[in-house]
Amino acid sequence: MVRIPEVKLSSGGKPMPRIGVGTAVFPFASSEAMRATILRSIELGYRHFDTAAIYQSEEPLGAAIADALRAGAIRSRDELFITSKLWCSDAHPHLLEYLDLYLVHWPVSTRPGKYELPPAKEDLLPIDMSAVWRAMEECHALGLTRSIGVSNFSSKKLETLLSIAKIPPAVNQGNKVEVNPLWQQQKLREFCVAKGIQVCAYSPLGAKGTHWGQNWVMDCGVLEDIAAAKGKTLAQICLRWVYEQGDCVLVKSFNEERMVENLDILDWELSEEEKHEIGQIPQRKGFPGLDFVSDDAPYKSTAELSSSSSSMARMPEVRLSSGGKPMPRIGMGTAVFPFASSEAMRAAILRSIELGYRHFDTAALYQSEEPLGAAIADALRAGAIRSRDELFITSKLWCSDAHPHLVLPALQKTLRNLQLEYLDLYLVHWPVSTRPGKYVLPPAKEDLLPIDMSAVWRAMEECHALGLTRSIGVSNFSSKKLETLLSIAKIPPAVNQGNKVEVNPLWQQQKLREFCVAKGIQVCAYSPLGAKGTHWGQNWVMDCGVLKDIAAAKGKTLAQICLRWVYEQGDCVLVKSFNEERMVENLDILDWELSEEEKHKIGQIPQRKGFPGLDFVSDDAPYKSTAELWDGEI
Repeated sequence: MVRIPEVKLSSGGKPMPRIGVGTAVFPFASSEAMRATILRSIELGYRHFDTAAIYQSEEPLGAAIADALRAGAIRSRDELFITSKLWCSDAHPHLLEYLDLYLVHWPVSTRPGKYELPPAKEDLLPIDMSAVWRAMEECHALGLTRSIGVSNFSSKKLETLLSIAKIPPAVNQGNKVEVNPLWQQQKLREFCVAKGIQVCAYSPLGAKGTHWGQNWVMDCGVLEDIAAAKGKTLAQICLRWVYEQGDCVLVKSFNEERMVENLDILDWELSEEEKHEIGQIPQRKGFPGLDFVSDDAPYKSTAELSSSSSSMARMPEVRLSSGGKPMPRIGMGTAVFPFASSEAMRAAILRSIELGYRHFDTAALYQSEEPLGAAIADALRAGAIRSRDELFITSKLWCSDAHPHLVLPALQKTLRNLQLEYLDLYLVHWPVSTRPGKYVLPPAKEDLLPIDMSAVWRAMEECHALGLTRSIGVSNFSSKKLETLLSIAKIPPAVNQGNKVEVNPLWQQQKLREFCVAKGIQVCAYSPLGAKGTHWGQNWVMDCGVLKDIAAAKGKTLAQICLRWVYEQGDCVLVKSFNEERMVENLDILDWELSEEEKHKIGQIPQRKGFPGLDFVSDDAPYKSTAELWDGEI
């Protein structure tokens, strides 16, 4: 029989076997088949079983334990480690019962008496976590459970609980602790390790077959390749990866062959190369938690449920000179190079809305207008936003449409792509025209044409007058080009964004930013992390030793140091990551500051511009050199 390694919990009690059997079958139901399967799993060597009041699996688990004792598969109930969970309808301080480990299932209360998922929105109630935890501690004191813990708690909620608990939670488990190669949860897991809280990984294979699960894990090409090379199943690769993180892992299969396979992860290892490959997999969370959010509930958004710093109540905004809606100071960029539209982009944008992002930047060139529009429609249907008016949407006029007669048709096409009636901000993408009909970067040199900026800007002003965009602005304009535009504009540009406005600690752009501030033009910083991964980007920012040292000293990521620095300049900042953990990190820059010494160190970093603009210069083009394109400003 396989001997499963164990881990000691902070609260003492029996050690927890590091591989356990989950008993949730969706839709939740009790059955004789479940009872027989649990008995067989005990015979195969499983000793850790996870149940919950809502799963309706407590009775068949209890019956299977009795069967195992009668059959001699175990000599005593003490050989088993049994976890159950307090459902939300019992998450009130007067309604608790008894185990090895008892968990608060969600940081949510619902009206007593109902065991259902999803709960009715009208049944969602605030949880008195302090009083509920005191009742959990009382259960521990009475000997009804050897350890107590939580499930689906974010780092912030754990921190709050630790500040009031006499007995700290021994375990964090559940959907928030969904851990698999496609949702690796490094930040949460590091927090738990530091606080002595054992992570018990839920959904190691993606919870396929539930209403909240998906197939992303089991369809992952990287995992398929590693499995084939090692002669293992994809599931075994996932389980071994979770196991090597130091987590306990809950498996759920009532198929005996897979029960045996799920235990066969203990006598082999993933290589460093394989772990590196898994570490590079794009991250996608399977269960956002929408079942527990509502406009009338304690949690109005999944950002609040996750205690992310992305609560929109805390998202600063800036008023633009042209009026209209204030612009949120952190926005989500949607340019992925090579430019392409995808379902993954649509899903990532929807998730970013759920996390609290409200400012989105797209462009005709990026091919991201359609997935952005679809994601907005998804968010409205899901209740993540109540109205399109909650969002700030920017798009851009590409060079091939930078002709006076094409500006209005181009904006109308953009609005159709986005399924919107108006934009919040429309920008001239470059101070360049190209032959109509081509949306390519770099453009062919023979297609570069002079731009009639005066006529193009009049067409932009007409779009504003028609109500098709609330504000207008530019992108990639030097101070000199802005000065020329201001001399002819009836409506001055509200924003300057783009590669010319590449702003990061290695290209600080003080002169341009001072000019824009003096003229009432809001800077929207592009490439705050250096645009690594594009043909014009570089690694200089992310490899900068000064930034690495500051990040280490502050306990922040290097990216957060860059974003906070840009934010402290007064700029709006566009971030671009479809990795959920980084989406959350990119919002976590608002409640701390750089010291004067740190800002001084950043101010001394040698300056290097990442994108010189060679795509738009040619001996036969309007701009013969980058000096002409940027008017000698770089």
